[in-house]
Amino acid sequence: MNLIRLLSPIKRPPICKIFSVNYVSQHPLKFLETQDRWRQKDNIPRQYDLIYKAPMGKWLNLATAYLTVSTTTIGCLGAYYGAFVFNVAEMNNVVTIGDDIVIADSGLECLTYLGAFVMFHAAVKVLLAKYVVRLYQDGDNYIAVYLGHWYNVIQKHKFKHGEVKKLKPTYVVSWGKSRYSLGNKHAILLEDYFKTPEYFNNLLPKEKEPEENK
Repeated sequence: MNLIRLLSPIKRPPICKIFSVNYVSQHPLKFLETQDRWRQKDNIPRQYDLIYKAPMGKWLNLATAYLTVSTTTIGCLGAYYGAFVFNVAEMNNVVTIGDDIVIADSGLECLTYLGAFVMFHAAVKVLLAKYVVRLYQDGDNYIAVYLGHWYNVIQKHKFKHGEVKKLKPTYVVSWGKSRYSLGNKHAILLEDYFKTPEYFNNLLPKEKEPEENK
């Protein structure tokens, strides 16, 4: 029996199934399946079509909420410590919680840690605030959906065709080459997550062809 199984032809999924909507997450039909749901959730008029959906939306949504809570909490604790606990005369004393837990070698070091924590989290929040999670189009009119400051809170930005510019790349973050200006607001757009490549190409202004010498 094992020999018969070995010699029997191997069944492979048809090519059409490999390239079906179930296998390609960014397939145009996949956009059509979810377009109404996202359009209703984002409160976008029906004449707009979903042309871009970024990855990791759920996780970045959670990260934004965490960063808001942590930055606000640590910032308030740092302000309270600096205003009511920190004493210049005792700034070189060890900072402890209770009798045994040492959190900093001095009050100044403690404030430095708190300030660095807040600044780092604020910088990440500024970066995520430029991350476009969805993009809609109606002719020459566009609506970009950004992450808000809390879970499932969004911010919408309207702009028109011709107001898009590619910004100079930065190597500070991995998305440095995906920075754009959408009118008066900066954005991070990932080229591979548009509905089709044509939508991405049409979004950018066409380069002027060099004039031929007469």
